[in-house]
Amino acid sequence: MTYRPGASLTTATTLGYADTADLGPTAGNGFRTRWPDDLAALQQQGLTDVRITLDWARLQPKPGTVDEHWVELFEQVLQAADAIGLRPWACLHDGSTPRWFDNDGGFDDGENFTTWWPRWVERAAERLGDLVGGWIPFACLPEGAPDQPWVDTWGILAGGPPVVASIGGDDIGPLGGRFDLAGVALAADWTTDAVVGERQLAAASDRWGTRLREIADAAGTGLVVPGFTAGHDDGDTAGEIVATLRSVLDEATDDGVPIDVAFVEPGIAGPDSPPSLLDQDRAPTASCVAFLGT
Repeated sequence: MTYRPGASLTTATTLGYADTADLGPTAGNGFRTRWPDDLAALQQQGLTDVRITLDWARLQPKPGTVDEHWVELFEQVLQAADAIGLRPWACLHDGSTPRWFDNDGGFDDGENFTTWWPRWVERAAERLGDLVGGWIPFACLPEGAPDQPWVDTWGILAGGPPVVASIGGDDIGPLGGRFDLAGVALAADWTTDAVVGERQLAAASDRWGTRLREIADAAGTGLVVPGFTAGHDDGDTAGEIVATLRSVLDEATDDGVPIDVAFVEPGIAGPDSPPSLLDQDRAPTASCVAFLGT
């Protein structure tokens, strides 16, 4: 593979959502204490990159404040990943937000979003930016998000490690050139218990391949798949879906599509999470074998 294979460590599966988050509290998978072994387990499977969410609700439990305990923990995780050859990418939002931000309207309130999001980006870059190999500010841009927070995000992060913009459609006009790499979402269109056979996989393959090529042409940059989820509850079926993803990525890169890294999530299963690369016992799954050939 010419692209780098990565795993997404989402807040939902690793730490669980904090009691200071809009969706919390929820249980995690033990990553808080097991992270040295967890990172090593991912690296041993052949992964080269890891997407780690800097949990906004934990790092800023109150407006304008920083929890130094959590800063120290994330410093250790990022440093450890880099030390064993896992390039760490920092994600700043992958599902939950601080409760104080949500109480003021969250992302649905344009003024609230435009005010508080850039301040969070500034603080994350100031405290942890020297330890990351790339930025994925949003795993997926909030629907209907105004342009200004992205403009501010680019202004803060540009010039350092590469910044990924999640491209929602084929039109990148509002983003202009304000990104280093284009994030391409490759979504499943079946239900989590659907029968997914050759016809469905062939249709998905065509759709994903077309999307990669369209975004590459529109963006004129390298691509990142910021977090592919198989979208199915059955582990064997999820493995077949991930095998299809790998075929699509391999064919696209063979055709010259510049894919930098593709992340599959969850990297490690959490309570009630969909099939992952490693299960809760940290054993490789069918998806791991399909993605990495291990």
